[in-house]
Amino acid sequence: MLEVARWTLGPLRSNCYLVSSGGEAIIIDPGWHEDVGVVLDEVKRRGLKVNVIIATHGHFDHVVGVPIVKRELSAPFAIHGADVDIARRAHRSAYRYLGVEPPEVPEPDMLLKEGDTVEVGGVKLRVLETPGHTPGSITIVGDVEAFTGDLLMEAYRALSKTYTEPIAFTGDTLFKGTIGRVDLPGSSPKQMIESLRKIARLNPRTTIYPGHGPPTTLDEELENNQYLKVALEGGEI
Repeated sequence: MLEVARWTLGPLRSNCYLVSSGGEAIIIDPGWHEDVGVVLDEVKRRGLKVNVIIATHGHFDHVVGVPIVKRELSAPFAIHGADVDIARRAHRSAYRYLGVEPPEVPEPDMLLKEGDTVEVGGVKLRVLETPGHTPGSITIVGDVEAFTGDLLMEAYRALSKTYTEPIAFTGDTLFKGTIGRVDLPGSSPKQMIESLRKIARLNPRTTIYPGHGPPTTLDEELENNQYLKVALEGGEI
């Protein structure tokens, strides 16, 4: 069983997730350097061993907390290879958009790709390549639950939840009621459509944890998300 705790961090209200089981954990999208202390405090309070820090993609609001978390926990940093350059520029992007220059994001220790797995307390989570928002966007899927990514002005901790159903972290690919932007440099509407179709093939009971906004379920999005419906019907987004 996996326990999932969620915080929304930074000016863009990005979701950060602590996924734990059996005394081990992974951290997904530690997105703001000034706010990640709340996550570190929880890790230390519970005595968790963090196996890996994962970025669902390289945009600054999802990665600029990585240097602090990596330094404090000595955990490896993992991202898809296609987003490494975006992560390298993250501190400059933050300055350009927000006037704040966080520390530089370190080079990754692991490059993730389709089919890779990470393990938390004996539970394996697998990597799906879901490009579209960025070339290297990924979704992390657990056959006991689902997560996605994005946004927040003040850091706060959501109540943790324990799962025995499938889960998926989709970063900025799929949100409750909408999808990630595809009008940014490196974005691709065509790839986004293919990625949405891939996510739609998951168990409909999957809980979706996005990069921004509240959790949802795949079943709910299949029913109500107009962008997902268009992608499945062969339309353009």
